[in-house]
Amino acid sequence: MGAFVFSFDEGNFGKIFPFFILLDKELKIQSFGNSISKIYPVVTTGKLFTDYFNIKRPYIDEPTLTKLKNSANQLLIIECKSPECNCTDSGCDVTLRGQFSVMNDNIVFIGSPWFVSLEEIKKNNLNLFDFASHDPLLDLLQLLRNQEVTTTELQELLKINNEQKNELKRDKEELNKLSLVASANENAIVFTHPDAEIFWCNDAYTELTGFEVDEVIGRTPVEIGITDKTNREALKQMIESFYSGKSFDVEIPHGRKDGSYFWSRTKGQPIYDDNGKVVQYFAMIEDMTEAKKQEERLQLLSLIAQKNINAVVICNEEGRIEWVNNSFLEMSGYTEEEVKGQKPGEMLQGEETNPETIKYLNRQIHQGKPFNCEIVNYSKSGKKYWAKIQGQAIHDKYGNINCYFAIEEDITKEKNLERQKEELLKSLEKSNKELEDYAQIVSHDLKSPLRSISSLIAWIKEDNEEELNEQTKSYLQMIDDKLEKMDHLIQGVLTYSKIDKTDIAKEKVNVHDVVSNIINIIHIPPHISVKIKGKLPVIKADRFRMHQLFQNLIGNAVTYIDKPEGNVEIAVKELKQHYVFSVKDNGPGIAEADKEKIFKVFHSLVKSEKSSGLGLSIVNKIVDNYKGKIWIESEVGVGSVFFVKIPKT
Repeated sequence: MGAFVFSFDEGNFGKIFPFFILLDKELKIQSFGNSISKIYPVVTTGKLFTDYFNIKRPYIDEPTLTKLKNSANQLLIIECKSPECNCTDSGCDVTLRGQFSVMNDNIVFIGSPWFVSLEEIKKNNLNLFDFASHDPLLDLLQLLRNQEVTTTELQELLKINNEQKNELKRDKEELNKLSLVASANENAIVFTHPDAEIFWCNDAYTELTGFEVDEVIGRTPVEIGITDKTNREALKQMIESFYSGKSFDVEIPHGRKDGSYFWSRTKGQPIYDDNGKVVQYFAMIEDMTEAKKQEERLQLLSLIAQKNINAVVICNEEGRIEWVNNSFLEMSGYTEEEVKGQKPGEMLQGEETNPETIKYLNRQIHQGKPFNCEIVNYSKSGKKYWAKIQGQAIHDKYGNINCYFAIEEDITKEKNLERQKEELLKSLEKSNKELEDYAQIVSHDLKSPLRSISSLIAWIKEDNEEELNEQTKSYLQMIDDKLEKMDHLIQGVLTYSKIDKTDIAKEKVNVHDVVSNIINIIHIPPHISVKIKGKLPVIKADRFRMHQLFQNLIGNAVTYIDKPEGNVEIAVKELKQHYVFSVKDNGPGIAEADKEKIFKVFHSLVKSEKSSGLGLSIVNKIVDNYKGKIWIESEVGVGSVFFVKIPKT
């Protein structure tokens, strides 16, 4: 390709690139094509590019020369900013697609409008003469196939081709300019003689096929691209069209130098002389490998979706059903003919469907965002069912929505179980409240006669102080002690019944202050020492429950110490997510077989008038409600250590 030298003035450049925009290093417009003036008459030279245009995709915020140079040779989409362009009455919707190329100290945008029909060309005061005939982005051949082109228009197109062919013959510079356009194209381009021998190709073709330029020139596209994967029918169609002087558009596997292949879309266009004779062929080869892979993946996904036990729905860009699997038909009760073309929401939603959920779905779908929710739907027969819906929009490579898909899971059974669970929890809560009330009533009713008995004993002692012998006084004292123990037992039962998970308050509790206060208020015999080792932390808990917990642990340790000199030590160890408190004593210790028993209700290893048998049970229930853990390490005759692990939050 080094044999070509490209040089041309602004006028000739505008013929080849009617929609070009030339910018200096400050991004000021130095020149632009005549066709730009027709669709956007307010554009003037000397003004900033950003005064008139936005770079839409890939989005570039506050474009600079460096950013544009970095995006050179990439496909970009820009749009007009001003409503003063000649696009529509309601505002500008004209976009240009193309790419920036660096030219010395300047940078030039080479592109064309993004139209999908000839009607849009007419609507924007343009005609076919405003476009370069070789413009691959406009894809005139595709437009001509989709429109009813009159005989006059066909003759005009033929005239354009003949005129451009004559210009190329008269002026080699024009050929160089066309070569420049083809060289900058992101798709592979080849030019051949009528005998199919290639005389020119762009860099994209050599990069795509892996061949060097000198390995391509003089050979035919079939020689280079044929592979054992090539579809013979498609190849035959392309060859017949070529030698008949017709255009062609085929999808066909194309070989590479290394023996591999890629799926290509090959579009060919003949170039005629004044007598209508084909003198050259122009072909554009687009790599369709990813598209083919996507198509295969979609086919596989369709097969998987068909076998899916959940309902699968695919809707078009308007949200109307195009395809459903059998699970959807079974769940909804409709037939395939009944659902096609319908909007799922209009078919399935009913009076108990949450309006907020409907708004959420409409908003997510309208914005092309994923959606995930639970909703009440109705089958064709009117049967209500709960569905969990997950889905999203599928976009093309330009960001446009192609379709939507959604997976619906019938969760009616789960919802019924959830409702039953809620009802059970409410019933349990009610039962717990009734039991608590019952415990309070019973404790009150039991305490009342105890107080009466205690008063009667006091009166007997007072009235008969001199007549009572020592044995009778001893019996009366034993009765009084038993009454006191029964009172402790009733109070313990009441305390135990009130400890519940709903009773957990969250406040900052200074455990050090709580333990210090307990040491000051409980009875500690003179021969026993109770100390705090280190500084105890501040935790989130209920102050009253923490007081209960540590008072029972410390009181339990003090009560059962059997040594002449007793020692109780409270400490803490901080872990990543927990605090582990310890209460150590030098009491009688606990045998291994009894370690689990001590936390049971009314279980005490040592008989004591001061013990209700509920202290450690209360501690265990408090710790359990905080999702903590309590355990003991002990050696008989040496002492015990109670450990309590409480979460930090």
